[in-house]
Amino acid sequence: MNAMSQAPFFIVGCGRSGTSLLRNLLNSHLEVAIPLESLFIVDYLRAEGLHDLAALQELLLGEPEISEWGLKLKRQDFVGAPTLSATIDRLHMLYAQSQGKKHWGQKTPRFIRNLDLIGASFPEAKFIHMIRDPRAVVNSLIRSDVHRSNPYHGAQRWKMDVSEGRDYESRHPDRMISIKYEKLVTQSDDVLKNICGFLNLEFQSDLVGQKGGTEEYSRFYEKIHQNLDKPLTTLRIDSWKTELSTSAVQVIEAIGMDVMIELGYEPVSENIALQGSFVSRMKVQRLYAIILQAFRYFRYRRSYLPYLFYRKWKLGLLRDFLWTVNY
Repeated sequence: MNAMSQAPFFIVGCGRSGTSLLRNLLNSHLEVAIPLESLFIVDYLRAEGLHDLAALQELLLGEPEISEWGLKLKRQDFVGAPTLSATIDRLHMLYAQSQGKKHWGQKTPRFIRNLDLIGASFPEAKFIHMIRDPRAVVNSLIRSDVHRSNPYHGAQRWKMDVSEGRDYESRHPDRMISIKYEKLVTQSDDVLKNICGFLNLEFQSDLVGQKGGTEEYSRFYEKIHQNLDKPLTTLRIDSWKTELSTSAVQVIEAIGMDVMIELGYEPVSENIALQGSFVSRMKVQRLYAIILQAFRYFRYRRSYLPYLFYRKWKLGLLRDFLWTVNY
């Protein structure tokens, strides 16, 4: 196996923007394999050069997320991978081969915050930025037992992540393409043709008609990915209009107004000033939600959190993680 394979691609964006849907569609391609979300990758890339490669590869062998891919790694699997980037490439190629595919992609929405790092580590990589109406995104984040967000933090997350993606695309227009969720579900074939062209893949006309997608996910994800096996629908585009309260919509629009307008998402409420007491209440609520999230991890992904903290500690990233875990 070569030290590095073909140019990979990364599906990124704010959580609940349709990244899993796009992964499911592209994973149906005869040549493409995209494993489950892989947050650990960025930690290792950040640690490259600060730790011995062999030590990093040894730490990788114990990653629970790789086990969730269905891979059983051995130290010998890394022979001939001279860098960490080549090691990450090797992991994905092993996964692709296990699926009978030859090209790999990666779908971890939060990588939107590490585009420069990933872009430097994989100079030929391309990025697909999924964008969705912030009111629909926050509505989904609130209702998700995985994310357990609230209007304030959900809107802050959307604005931060979307802004990161738009900034990178402005600097590297040849490496990133932005796709709106609303267009993906209403003009699926046209959007997928555009994406395949961007990735230098042959378009397959049956990508939308393929079934499957939920069987890979554990019970941890069962509610948020329950629609992946169902036909594409436009019903979730405007569901926020009946599911969000007026006050929630006001908060989301107050935070994301400028970016919303630039992207063509029309506000429906007048801009309001957020009171300090409200923001404080949302922060306390979010801390409680993080505790509930942790319980869910221990119930359905028991080894994930202990290894995450172990990895962060080993790589010297624990303090930074504790400061940013809120989003």
